[in-house]
Amino acid sequence: MNKIKKYPDFYRMASTFGLIMGLATSAIHFIFYLLEGKINGSFAIMALTLIAVIITISVATLSYRKSLGGYISYRHAFGYGIAIFLFAGIVGAVYSYVFNNIDPEYVYRQLELSKLQLLNAGLTETATDKIMSDMKEALDYQMQHPFQSVLSAALWNTFLGALFCLISSAFLRKNKPEIINES
Repeated sequence: MNKIKKYPDFYRMASTFGLIMGLATSAIHFIFYLLEGKINGSFAIMALTLIAVIITISVATLSYRKSLGGYISYRHAFGYGIAIFLFAGIVGAVYSYVFNNIDPEYVYRQLELSKLQLLNAGLTETATDKIMSDMKEALDYQMQHPFQSVLSAALWNTFLGALFCLISSAFLRKNKPEIINES
């Protein structure tokens, strides 16, 4: 049987929930950008993003499982989750591209904050300067090659999503009960 006919809502639902996840994580970043300087948001951004991802992937997989008749295998839940992360990664990468064109100095300001955190953590000035130099070089490259950066960000998000889905699929799967024919 053709897989598209067998799973008709797969791409529609994955793209919809991927769009939701991408917009939610982008909105979290943008809100903290607007609050820049008022709060130290790196941990809060990470925590809220993780919460948004967990809620989105759970609701998405449970909705898709319901559309399949209440059952979804681990493999299918895993693939569905990766598709969601791929779409979310594309949305996030486009947001990053637009955002970096609106405020290209933002990433460099964040780099300076990172330098202060490394120095406060006890790293030597020489080691910190080397790390910052490498990071600045990478950022400069990304600014000069935006489309390659968008693709790289989408693929990186999908990879991280695969790691996340290895765990979430175990909790969200529900196999069909096997019917034993006792004749």
